[in-house]
Amino acid sequence: MISYLVDAVLLIALAFTSLRVTRMHRELARLRSYHGEFSTVVNETAGAFDTVITAARESTANLGRLANVLGAKIDQAHEAIAALDARRPQPLPATGSVDTERP
Repeated sequence: MISYLVDAVLLIALAFTSLRVTRMHRELARLRSYHGEFSTVVNETAGAFDTVITAARESTANLGRLANVLGAKIDQAHEAIAALDARRPQPLPATGSVDTERP
């Protein structure tokens, strides 16, 4: 009689374990599918980051060239200003200044 009781307890434990293993198997299958989606998203994100890095490098190179061109234009402007200053007639000394010293 006791063996029937032990068999019943073991059968219930086996059924419970089987249910838990089945649920765990379903959960693992679902996680595997999520892992596939996650890998796809990570690969797409890495590609997007590569694109952003390339664009940033190109932008930096363009900004460097722009700074060089602007620096050359500023130097040309300074030279033009210096040339214009050289052409400008010098102001005449002021006449009719008041002598503060008297003999």
